[in-house]
Amino acid sequence: MKAAMVFDGLGFGGIERVGKNYAEMLIELGYDVDIYNLKPGKREMEDEYPEECNIYHYSIPDIMLPDHYLLIVKRWRWGKYLYPVIYFFSFVLMSTFKLRFIKHKKYDLAIAFSGHFRDLSFVAYDFIKSKKKLCWLHGSLIDYLLVSYTYGDLYRRIKNGVCLSESGNDAVYNSCRYLNGKLNIRKISNPIKTEWPEFDSSSVASLREKYGKYLLMVGRLDEDKDQATIIKARKILETKYGLTPKVVFVGDGTEKEKLRAIAKHEGLENEIIFVGKKNDVENYYLSAHIFVHSSKAEGMPMTLLESMKYGLPIVSTESLPGVREILGLDEYGLVCNVGDPYGMADCIFNMYKDKELYQSYREKGLNRVKDFSFETTKGYFAKCIRDMI
Repeated sequence: MKAAMVFDGLGFGGIERVGKNYAEMLIELGYDVDIYNLKPGKREMEDEYPEECNIYHYSIPDIMLPDHYLLIVKRWRWGKYLYPVIYFFSFVLMSTFKLRFIKHKKYDLAIAFSGHFRDLSFVAYDFIKSKKKLCWLHGSLIDYLLVSYTYGDLYRRIKNGVCLSESGNDAVYNSCRYLNGKLNIRKISNPIKTEWPEFDSSSVASLREKYGKYLLMVGRLDEDKDQATIIKARKILETKYGLTPKVVFVGDGTEKEKLRAIAKHEGLENEIIFVGKKNDVENYYLSAHIFVHSSKAEGMPMTLLESMKYGLPIVSTESLPGVREILGLDEYGLVCNVGDPYGMADCIFNMYKDKELYQSYREKGLNRVKDFSFETTKGYFAKCIRDMI
C-alpha cells in the first residue's frame, strides 16, 4: 500500500511535528509513505521524518490555486463579476502545471495534512492520483469556515476529513447544506509518544543553573501566538507579587523584534530570553518550572502535550478549541482568558506558591497525556482509513 502526505512547507512547527508522528504511524500500518513539500524553502523538519519516506519538492504559486480567489467575492462587491474570469484562467494555469505529474505514482491514500489552500488543492484537484483522499483540519470545521468558507468546497472534493474538535459541526451542516452528507469527518486527537527520548542531563542542569525556576513557552514568534501577553504577565508578577522568574521563548518568527521592544519597554530586556529554534527542546521542558501558553486560538497545541509528557505544569490561555480539549476547565492545568495578562499572572503566582497545587498538576498531566498516546491514536486512525468513502 502507498500513501502520500502533502504539506504546505516543512519548517519547524506543531503541524509538522504532528505530521512526523502520522508518517511513522502509516509506516507501522503497512504503507510506503511519500512526503510532498510544496514550499521547498521550508524544510527544517524534513530530517526528522522517517528515513523510509521519500520526500518530493514542488513549488506551487498561489496564482494557480483557483479557490484562493473566491475571497474576492466576499471582500468586494465587484468580486462576483471578476471571479469567474480569474477562476477560469487560474484553473487553466493549474491544469497545465499538473501535466508534469501525469507519470507520477498512484496512491491508495493521499492526505492534505497542513490544511492550507496549497496542499488541499494539490489533493483535491488530483495533482497525484489516489483511491482515497483525506484532509486534516487542525481545529474544528467551523473554525476553518470562519476563516474562509472557500475551504468548504475543497473539503467537499476530498470527501473525508479529520478534525481535532467537533464543536460547531452541527451548525455548519445546518447552514452549509452543500457539505451535509458530502463530508465524512471524524475527530482524532493529535498523538504523542509518551516515552522520553534521550536527553542531556548536563544540559538540563546547566539550563536550571542559568535561568533558575523559569517560565517556558515553545512556539513560533507570530502575532497569533501572542507572546506579548506573557511578557506583560511577567511584569505584573513583579509589581503585584514581587515574583521575578525569567521567561524563555523557544522559537523564532516575524514578531521577534516587536516582542523585544515590548520587553524593553517593560524594563525586562534581561529577564525575557529569546533562544531561537532548538533541536534539543526536551532539555528546556525538563529544566523549566512552569509552561506558559498564550495563543489566541489553537487546534490542539502539541506543546501542551509535550509539557505534560515531561511533568511540566501548565498555565494557558483558553485558546479554542484545543486548550479546552486538553486541559478541560482547570482540570489538568490553570486556564485564563485570551489576552489577559492579569489573569495569567494570577495563575502563575498560584502555581508558584502552592506546592501541593503544583505537584497535583504535574501528576494529573502525566496521566492525562496517556489519553493522546501514539498507540491509542493509531487505532482510531486505522479505523478512520477503513471507514473512508
